[in-house]
Amino acid sequence: MTAINQLAVLFILIGLGYGASKLKALPPESGKILTKVVFTITLPCMLLSSAISGELTVGGAETAMFLLLVFATYLIYLVIAFPVARLLGKDRGIRGLYSFMLIFSNVAFMGLPVGNAIFGPEAVFYIALFNIPFWICSFTFGVILVSGEKKRFDYKTLITPVLISSLLVIPLSLMNFRAPDIIVDAVRLTGSITTPASMIIIGITLGQESIKDVFTNWRLYPLTLVKLIVIPIVVYLVMRPFVTDDLVLGILVIISAMPTAAIAAMFAIEYRNNESTGSGGVFLTTLFSGITIPLIVHFLIG
Repeated sequence: MTAINQLAVLFILIGLGYGASKLKALPPESGKILTKVVFTITLPCMLLSSAISGELTVGGAETAMFLLLVFATYLIYLVIAFPVARLLGKDRGIRGLYSFMLIFSNVAFMGLPVGNAIFGPEAVFYIALFNIPFWICSFTFGVILVSGEKKRFDYKTLITPVLISSLLVIPLSLMNFRAPDIIVDAVRLTGSITTPASMIIIGITLGQESIKDVFTNWRLYPLTLVKLIVIPIVVYLVMRPFVTDDLVLGILVIISAMPTAAIAAMFAIEYRNNESTGSGGVFLTTLFSGITIPLIVHFLIG
């Protein structure tokens, strides 16, 4: 029920953006402008809000071990994503976007409440840590995938507010740093804009396309199947012999079962790479995850 409730909220927000776009209440470039606002201001604030409030207290050894397991999980995603993306698309740019959609899941908005409902408050600590590799990987390797840049790698293009804030989370958490309440409240309030803004961006993009094209894009269906069913099953089978803590294993599996991260659509807009496919992939995986997440929980974790 938690997953279904979160999905309902997501689709209401997508609907707001879709309706505003269809009714011409927002200009066509509003999605791109809102994406800039999210990447530059609201998303960095969301990442830092827990770290500067003193809520995310971690131990060094525990953090290092879990982060190592998360990066190992991302390697599993890569091994699956690349050949699937190659089968689905001939163009190099679309293959990169397909790979991104398979690798990066909705950790924050879906993962946190669903993980908390299944495993209890202790899971929140681990899922918050899962966000750190997510943002680091998505704004480095993920940017390269979606942008399709094959020229000489320039690290300067990756020095973004999101990456900097992601890297600051670990030392701030280890130091149990706490900023003044007025700063914490301002940063948290700004960060809370991220999720609704991300969904509205997807709605705006879908509103500029034919919704029929989303459902008739046959390539999105095998992608959705691999994303929501195949990947979490493979993660479970590979990690089970090595992870003795059932809570940690369950979190790795359930986060792997989340739909494609909304940032896939925003990256597609930012780098002008098949925007309708990016938004459509987020839409379909989110829609079908209402069925697949309970199944994964029941058969693999329950």
